[in-house]
Amino acid sequence: MKRVALIAAASLVVFAVLVAGSLVYFRPAFMFDKPDETVAAEHGVPNYSEDASEKAQVRRRTRQLLEELGAAQDKIVRGDRAALADQQRLMIDIAREVRSFSPEAWDDYANVRTSLLYVLSGGDARVLQPLIKQNSLSMSDQNLAAGIMSFAEGQPKKARELFEDIDPRSLDVSLVGPFALAKASLYLEDDHAAAISLLDDARLACPHTAIDEASTRREIPVLLDSGDTNRAMMLTISYVREFGKSIYAWKLFRGFAEAAAKQKEFDGQESIDRLAENFDDGDMQPASELFIDLAGEGLLQGRLKLAKAAASKVLAAPNASLENKERARLYIAAAEAPSNDAVNAMKALDQITVDRLSEDDAEIREVAGFIAKTVTGTQGGTAPPHKGDSQTMAQAPGEQSAMTALTKADEILKAADSMISRSGK
Repeated sequence: MKRVALIAAASLVVFAVLVAGSLVYFRPAFMFDKPDETVAAEHGVPNYSEDASEKAQVRRRTRQLLEELGAAQDKIVRGDRAALADQQRLMIDIAREVRSFSPEAWDDYANVRTSLLYVLSGGDARVLQPLIKQNSLSMSDQNLAAGIMSFAEGQPKKARELFEDIDPRSLDVSLVGPFALAKASLYLEDDHAAAISLLDDARLACPHTAIDEASTRREIPVLLDSGDTNRAMMLTISYVREFGKSIYAWKLFRGFAEAAAKQKEFDGQESIDRLAENFDDGDMQPASELFIDLAGEGLLQGRLKLAKAAASKVLAAPNASLENKERARLYIAAAEAPSNDAVNAMKALDQITVDRLSEDDAEIREVAGFIAKTVTGTQGGTAPPHKGDSQTMAQAPGEQSAMTALTKADEILKAADSMISRSGK
């Protein structure tokens, strides 16, 4: 019995420690009247007590505006376009408040933190100039503020140097996510491992927020380029479910399509089926936007199986837009034009109404029709006018009859290249 009691007591102690630890890590300090007193010394937050003084009122007013800005941005990534006006208004209001800070106000670290968060949220970096000139911060915080200002002013090289030795998790908890996201963007091109690690930090620090949306949107194409297809698929499914209506979702869909079309794993029906089976009817409207981009990019990369598979999912989606369904029919027909299905492709193209198509898609229809007629031997003369130049259609894995027809005339290849290139824009 004593042994059982000891085990139970030990378990209770461990559980209490874990709970306490999680509260310390996840508590958003800027949402409470008092800051976390256990933050690392390098980026410490001095203690202060709330009172009715002007200094306290300034602190509360700017903090409240910042919280309202975060709430507006969270609404935006869930599709609330009306919140864009709120965001713009709050950006102006916060800038006005920060610009009015007296030298004494800058001595309050809560105001420093608010101003850094404001700039990391897309605010005007110039509000930090008095803070930088005042030079009253510790060396680490001075580098942090100067780096954030450089980042916001479009000086990535300088920002990267200043950020180099700053671990996001050494900062006040309210800064972890926004700072990790900013720092990650400096590594997206040349250090995928560092970018992924930082984006993970940002997502974990700010789940279900605009920081989470932006971090996930940036991380997925990097994961695909790094070959981590399974994790990229998992995050894409999660993104579509939670943030599929974001006004920025089109960036993720385009980025995913461009990266996925380069992977052989996506050159077929199986990968598209794996993706689609994780969405329910409510998800299929935003998912259809993803699939139509995949179809267009599949054509661009000469992945005709991918193009057809993705476009077919759009046609099967009950709540896909009529515009996307029309584009899906066009892309399927264009993918079938240089193949033994060219006859059917011609019929499908003839049924697509030109006045419902964009200028680019209308040109795709014209050139695809020309290719289909050439493959079937019903087209004479020269290829239709075309713009642009690429090398993609020559790589298309069509049937032997298609390849024979395409190699007979260089004009057809150039026209087809233009068609596919424009479809991916």
